[in-house]
Amino acid sequence: MLIECDADTYARYIDDDPIHPNLFADNLTRFTGNFRVYADVDKDTEGFGFKVNAIVCVVVCPFLPQAEEQLRLYATGGLGLEKIELGEDERMGIVLCPYSMWSYSRGAGKRLVNDLLECAPVLHPDVDHVITMSPPTLRAMHFHIGNGAILLSPNAETVNYAYEIPDHGFTVH
Repeated sequence: MLIECDADTYARYIDDDPIHPNLFADNLTRFTGNFRVYADVDKDTEGFGFKVNAIVCVVVCPFLPQAEEQLRLYATGGLGLEKIELGEDERMGIVLCPYSMWSYSRGAGKRLVNDLLECAPVLHPDVDHVITMSPPTLRAMHFHIGNGAILLSPNAETVNYAYEIPDHGFTVH
């Protein structure tokens, strides 16, 4: 089951991030503004709380992130987009960008991606695209291609993979 994580309960999981462990000075940034953290969870065996299977950190932004520094600048808010140098191919509309993901159990990452894609039109109705900012590794490539993404843009530091947002037969405004 997909849930949006709050900082008080889930900030401790950010220490496990294998992809961008030092992205922000504090882990709370991942839970504020246009930054969100989602988890694939199951109810625990006692029925109290949740067992976390996988975590994904995302940002909703008006550009295609291709480097950690762009996310840091965007997170400050005060700098504004005019301080971020964007190429023509980076102006993509509103992007839901998963930038870090890790799993605690087999298959949970795939389930988390699929649930996020299915819920994206409701959770983020202004989003035009779901495009990752992934590490340039074979493991990341196999994961995203295997889950239906297409290679969009290899960059100096990262690789962007694009996912299709499922059409549920309704228009979200």
